[in-house]
Amino acid sequence: MVRIWFNHWFSAVYNIISMMREGCKEEIYVIGTNKNDTAVYKSVCDEWYVEPDGVSEDEYVSFCLDFCKNHKIDVFVPRRELTPIIRNSERFAEIGVKLFTDVKSDMIAILDDKIAAYEFFAGKGFECIPDIRIAKNIDEFISAYEALKVNNKRVCYKLSIDEGARSFRVIDARLKEERALLEKPGFKIDYPDALAVLSKYDFSIPVLVMPYLDGYEISIDCMKTAKGDLIIPRYKNIGRYSIVRFEESVLSLSSRLMNEIGANMPINIQLRMHEDKLWLLEINPRMSGGMQLSCAAAGINLPAIALNQLLGYETEWQYPSFEKRRVAHVETAICFD
Repeated sequence: MVRIWFNHWFSAVYNIISMMREGCKEEIYVIGTNKNDTAVYKSVCDEWYVEPDGVSEDEYVSFCLDFCKNHKIDVFVPRRELTPIIRNSERFAEIGVKLFTDVKSDMIAILDDKIAAYEFFAGKGFECIPDIRIAKNIDEFISAYEALKVNNKRVCYKLSIDEGARSFRVIDARLKEERALLEKPGFKIDYPDALAVLSKYDFSIPVLVMPYLDGYEISIDCMKTAKGDLIIPRYKNIGRYSIVRFEESVLSLSSRLMNEIGANMPINIQLRMHEDKLWLLEINPRMSGGMQLSCAAAGINLPAIALNQLLGYETEWQYPSFEKRRVAHVETAICFD
């Protein structure tokens, strides 16, 4: 039996755990932890514990090492403090723990910082880097906005270090129009309000300012296998559903990006279409929150394939024959103690 630990994941890991149980070639015993004792994936774990809060990175890594020893963990699937955990990967290997990630620590440091990531890929000859401006104070933000507004309908911004698009905003003057009454604002903000917020910010983390790319967002879950690159692109921004389809341009760019960062285990690449061109948003060195949708549409159990590969087993897979497939999700009631 393989003992697997998931630390402080988002709720969608509920589905990933179930997929691993279905497709793993060995029986798995899942241990979950979270700072929130009522996290929904608690209901699909065999054991559950509350994580420490308010600790430093080093203290948390020490907690993880001790937790792995005390609970005889075979496979650790990290999310919280992923970067320091990867920096200490050798310490986990020394106690016999396999990490469900293989991105090297120097590359993690680059991917964590969107400025560094854009500069890295631009330096490698990738032509998918947006026209970004870096603002380290409010005056630089104003200058960046005014320069980009000349040739772009809308401008957006986000912190250079962020997760889950928490700081992402689209500057949109249409919020003040009458039709905005019936539209959800979402990530939109008008320019005066953006200035009001950012004028109070200390810019300790620089702000990226760039054109708003208004085409499909493409979330790509991918990994390397003995058979070749496994890449599942899911086109979003289509309301309640998204579309899985396998276009050669997306597959090719994703494969190049994977090779450049040296990733074999699952990663998530975020691209955006704009004026018939692909642009890079970011790369996450972990599974995405919507992976279960992509896998359901493609008929490929990527989490189980990755787990089997980590344990030394090959799993047969093949791309589906359809041109495209819509996929959606509906809210389902889950009751647990």
